[in-house]
Parts: sequence; C-alpha cells; structure tokens
Amino acid sequence: MNQLYQATLLAHAKKPYGAGSVPRGTEDAEALNPGCGDDIRIRMTWTPDGALERLTHEVHGCAVSVAGASLAAQRLEGRTRKEIAAMTAAFESRLGKGGFEGDWGDFQVFNGIEKFPARLHCARLIWQAVEQALARAPGDREVS
Repeated sequence: MNQLYQATLLAHAKKPYGAGSVPRGTEDAEALNPGCGDDIRIRMTWTPDGALERLTHEVHGCAVSVAGASLAAQRLEGRTRKEIAAMTAAFESRLGKGGFEGDWGDFQVFNGIEKFPARLHCARLIWQAVEQALARAPGDREVS
C-alpha cells in the first residue's frame, strides 16, 4: 500500500483544501462508503453568475477519502454546474484505469489504485456527494 500513499496524497490528507465544518442539516449532500464507514458532507457555495465559489467538505475517513475531497475542491472551484457534471463523469471514467494524466495534475496519485479495490470507493466518495448535490439543485439555477 506504500505506493498508494504517495507524498502528494499524504500532504492533501494532512492539510486538506476546502475542509471545514458542515453541520448536519446544512449540507447540500452527504455520501457514505458502506464498505469502510467513511462519510462526507459537503456544502457548495455559488457565485451570482453560477460558478462554484467554495466547496466545503467534512470528511470522517481515511487518507484517500480526505485527499480525494481536497483534490476535488481545488479542481472544481470556479467551475459551472455543467462543467462540474462533466468532470464528475470524467473522473469516474478514469478511476481504476490509470487514466489520470496531464491536465489532471495531482489526481495522478490515484493511478494504480485499482490494486486496492476497497480504496476505489474512498476516492469516489467526494464525487458521489457532488453528483448528489448537483442532482438536487433546482434547474433554474443551471448555468452553462
């Protein structure tokens, strides 16, 4: 498992970007990994023109779940709902296939995660919450 816990992953896990308190009842979405018990609550704050201003996450889980949330918060801020939905699908299509190259930057820490199948769900946790939050968003707030 040493290969998975690279320095970048550990740095994000130790000091996660976007981490904060998201009290129950204030979250836009919550996701649970039933396999290991990791959970996340997220709050998405939007600018008036429809870009994600801040993705705040509260994760109770392993280094992979925490680092994944940190990486996602960095990548998604400043994007529209439509862009975020596309990135969510792109993440899912790459996870477990060594597909994080070039413009995915630090997400390359997830290349090789398929060797640890239980960790796939941990890396996916933030994206499940984001997808859930987007599905709950009123259609009239959609910005392309």
